[in-house]
Amino acid sequence: MPVLSGPAAAQSLEEASASALEQSFVLRADKARQDATDARLRGAIDAFMPKVGVVIDRPLDSRYTYSPQIEPIQVGLDATPRRAPDQFGLTAELPLFDGFQRWNNLKSARTLSEAGRFITLSQRQQVLLDTAVAYIAVLRDSRILAAREAQVAAIRRINEATTRQFEFNDATRTDVALTLSRVQEAEAVRERARIELAAARLELKRLTRIEPERMVPPRLPDQLPRSEDAYADLVLASNPALAAARLDAQSAQEQAQASVGALLPRVDLQFGHTAQSRYSPALDRLADTTTRVVARMPLYEPGAFPKLAEASAVARQRGYEVQDEELTRVTAARTAYAKRAGIGAQLARLTERVGYLRATMRGFAIERGAGFRTVLDELNIRAELADAEVAAAAVTTERDVLSLQLAAAVGQLDVGTSVPASRRFDPIPVPERPAPLALRGSGSAPVMTDVGPVPREAAVPALRGSRTEPARRAALPVVPRAGGINPGALRVSRAEP
Repeated sequence: MPVLSGPAAAQSLEEASASALEQSFVLRADKARQDATDARLRGAIDAFMPKVGVVIDRPLDSRYTYSPQIEPIQVGLDATPRRAPDQFGLTAELPLFDGFQRWNNLKSARTLSEAGRFITLSQRQQVLLDTAVAYIAVLRDSRILAAREAQVAAIRRINEATTRQFEFNDATRTDVALTLSRVQEAEAVRERARIELAAARLELKRLTRIEPERMVPPRLPDQLPRSEDAYADLVLASNPALAAARLDAQSAQEQAQASVGALLPRVDLQFGHTAQSRYSPALDRLADTTTRVVARMPLYEPGAFPKLAEASAVARQRGYEVQDEELTRVTAARTAYAKRAGIGAQLARLTERVGYLRATMRGFAIERGAGFRTVLDELNIRAELADAEVAAAAVTTERDVLSLQLAAAVGQLDVGTSVPASRRFDPIPVPERPAPLALRGSGSAPVMTDVGPVPREAAVPALRGSRTEPARRAALPVVPRAGGINPGALRVSRAEP
């Protein structure tokens, strides 16, 4: 696959995300998986169609014998068969009742197809999240390298000044050696920062196939629910991976219901039109056109009960896995939410500390010239400033990553087409309590509609737009918690592009 060259203009996270969605092998593999799931659904629908076939039967060697061995009494034409006749015909068989196996298989396949669409949504969220994290990691390591470069330059100036002072006997050899050691330390740390930046650039290039150049800091989501409980409820309602897991559990239960059909009667409607030739010495052709209803009551089917027990156990397993998945994801969401709230206060203090240290550096030159500060003091304050800037950059990135993770957990990293480029990363407010969708009268799952696929040429990944400029939004339905092995199902009217 050709590697795209970086554009001359400043790059944005939108461009990187667009390229990542286009180039992702994960999404291509997921599309192949969904194609297989949809093919299975088409096969479940075809199971309701009749079986039609052509029958051609030509015996190679055949001879009928009769007991007792006497010559048949021939009165008129001899119609006694002497060999198996040649047959040619057309048969059709339509299942009328099969213990609801086809119906339950169809429901299971449709549920799996719907679950696959949510898996696709989850995969897209993960690709966008990985791209955004790699993007801001490059920005973070660039800031860290700039801080280390400034530290090296400052310590070199201190070393040069100390060397000149030593020539005039205003500094000692110890001072000169100390500054030289700090230069070596700063250069070593700078080289480490260069390595980290190179690794981050390679990771972003792997995801997007774009060389990161002149990158613009993105705007990140920051309008999630204001309470931890409301956010946890939103995760339960809107997380695409949870929706897929619930649908998978429902599909397993429907498959178990289909296994019961092997123990129930089966009724088929059969039609056949067969022509037999060389039937007897007197009759050269015999045509048989028959329509019949065939009913079969199973008394014993080998393996039917073990298969039913296996399908029921798998359904219970899926139900328990859904409950564990809900608990795991909600706990992770609450943890990330709490961390993000605490990191905000930590970042404010670190930023304030950097400001104080920079102010200290401005006054330090005066005190150093007046003889109130030593070379060691100046080296220490310079190293402390660089470390504080690095710490602030790392915490800023951690806060941004948590914001992205929180947004991805509720499906808010998505593709928007109607939002201007200047506003594309403005998030929209999320309601405190998601409104439940109306259930069908038959008791089946709520229906979810989609606004349709996004044209490839217009698909620009973005976080959700503002309330006044709405972005395209793939509606995620509210799914009730799975209390047992029968989680609620969801319906999607159109596949996610």
